[in-house]
Amino acid sequence: MPLRHCGQDPIQWSDLSGGNSTTMPTEKRFVVDNMLGKVAKWLRALGFEACAVHLKDVQQLDQYARRGYHLVTRNTRWAGHPATLRVTSDDPREQLQQIIAVLGITPDEVHLLCRCLRCNEPLQPADRALVAGQVPDYVYENCSVFHQCPQCCQVYWAGSHLPRMHDWLHATLGWKFPSVVQGGSP
Repeated sequence: MPLRHCGQDPIQWSDLSGGNSTTMPTEKRFVVDNMLGKVAKWLRALGFEACAVHLKDVQQLDQYARRGYHLVTRNTRWAGHPATLRVTSDDPREQLQQIIAVLGITPDEVHLLCRCLRCNEPLQPADRALVAGQVPDYVYENCSVFHQCPQCCQVYWAGSHLPRMHDWLHATLGWKFPSVVQGGSP
């Protein structure tokens, strides 16, 4: 099955706050040790919830594990914890490959570019008129579809950076990504 871009397949987002949700999310969720910030960004690009935090103690790890998170770290201190995936490489590309392989993540689980790369929130469609002044004039004139983070207000569009991201992910994971016409959905 081909990977999906945001907007191609509606996603039901769970209550990510851990508050009033009555069902556990079906997608994989990650707590990534803050020393692995680039991996957190790429997991977000693949559509996974990926919080970068400073892992301090076993109680904190247990709390995240009970909430259904996979804990990703390079720290040998946490290697024995049952919910912990310890990556061994310094290279973000190899780290992402290891996470995908160990957890058996498939292209079917990916919702490409549906999360804010900065703050991890699910993106929402943005009215084109409302993003005027928030994006470069050239982008506004040439793009018709925008998404925005409801938390940090970052605006996203399918620009020239998208093929480079596709190429990096394809080279890293070997997965084929759908073509996106510049100016369309991210």
